[in-house]
Amino acid sequence: MTISLTDYLERSAARFPDKTAFTDENGSVTFAELRIRARAFGTAVARRTGRTRLPVAVLSRHTVSDVAAFFGILYAGCFYVPLDGDSPAEHQETRLAALRPALTVDGGMFAELSGGTPDDALLEEISSRALGVDPAYAIFTSGSTGEPKAALISHAAVIELTEWLCGEFGFDANTVFANQSPFYFDASVVDTYCAVKLGGTSHIVPKKMFISPLKVMRYLGERDVNTIMWATAAVKLMANSGVFSKYVPPELKTVMFGGENMTGRHLNIWRAALPEARFVNLYGPTETTVCCSYYEVVREFGDGESIPVGRACRGTELMLLDGSDKPAADGESGEIVVRGARVGLGYYGRPDATERSFVQNPLNTHYRDVVYRTGDIARLNGRGELVYIGRADNQIKHMGARVELGELEAAADALEGVELSAAAYDRDRERIVLFYQGAAEQDGVSRALSGRLPRYMCPNAIIRADKMPELPNGKIDRLRLMREFYDQDR
Repeated sequence: MTISLTDYLERSAARFPDKTAFTDENGSVTFAELRIRARAFGTAVARRTGRTRLPVAVLSRHTVSDVAAFFGILYAGCFYVPLDGDSPAEHQETRLAALRPALTVDGGMFAELSGGTPDDALLEEISSRALGVDPAYAIFTSGSTGEPKAALISHAAVIELTEWLCGEFGFDANTVFANQSPFYFDASVVDTYCAVKLGGTSHIVPKKMFISPLKVMRYLGERDVNTIMWATAAVKLMANSGVFSKYVPPELKTVMFGGENMTGRHLNIWRAALPEARFVNLYGPTETTVCCSYYEVVREFGDGESIPVGRACRGTELMLLDGSDKPAADGESGEIVVRGARVGLGYYGRPDATERSFVQNPLNTHYRDVVYRTGDIARLNGRGELVYIGRADNQIKHMGARVELGELEAAADALEGVELSAAAYDRDRERIVLFYQGAAEQDGVSRALSGRLPRYMCPNAIIRADKMPELPNGKIDRLRLMREFYDQDR
């Protein structure tokens, strides 16, 4: 029985000790080497923390060492929290202040602590107390007020996801993944744990390589990659580049994507290049352990059509509820509410936010039955397929990441010369638009934000308004901003 994710590594290290588990631009690691490094690091973490189920932050730079650090933290009975190691210091500090980790790990610390000797007795004692409901990792999303919050996911939820993925899509020891998503995005969970469970291989694609789609595709071909799970934005980037007229990876057979709306136009380019491949749209907030629904593309789509998000994954139930928390009528839209083994543990250190989103099932008053309110609006089409419509609030998906526009506004509001700010999202053009009122120059606002926020959160357009329009309740009228300033500006 699999209780801890480290069980996967133990088994694959025993079955495939000399097989390559992960590679990055600087090297590779076998399953046996990964196990030894992780257990040595886990011993050091356990001795330093002295307790289990504590958060350990990892300043990730998307390397093999990150993976070893994650497993080491799990061996120590703690949970890891990957942060963007290349983001501005202020961005990191905000998250560290919210998390208050027992330890913050960077590459230097990992190198120092992973070279020791594992204490097998200590690790075995920790393992003997492990439970499936213990947290495995937390990934930050942003709060609607601009305050980040860390969605906490259990071992059992990741194991449920991994077992379903491997069974549903026939992954095995011959599956070769190409990891595109940074480890602080939850899509990376798929290639990490499926590879370790099966004894497959995951190649960590260097971020800088995506500047050249041709290099990316040749990278896949040279490494015999047959499976990818990429952010929709990365899949669209390849489609828009025209790369398939120059090179098509010959072994690529499974293309999975998620994080944003996928259009038929982009998907059709991939399907024309890879007519024998399987294409799968995965949908799910971070709080539902990567995905809670999926749609395997089995029919033709027009260029202007959106690809459905399909139906519930095994072990998950999706409910579409109207504004009164009743099941939406046929053909009507409603909020996606998720029930099942993938629902997360809540937000670390944020009981207020947890109580708002992880709630009692409104359709069941007889016993404790926690569901997650996604805030995503969808409807069933005539084929019984779930089709995503948009957010109920101002949380968006941009460049493969979940972004709360409130966090961008909070950063803008803190700038000198900015009196008020409001952010909106142009879904048609996939652009974040920031409006502001004040004396600051647009170029100055842009430079300041790029130093405070990661690239995926920075606005694509910045517009100064003389006076922010208001709604009757005193709030900023974002629709009017888009109509009167942005539409005419473009």
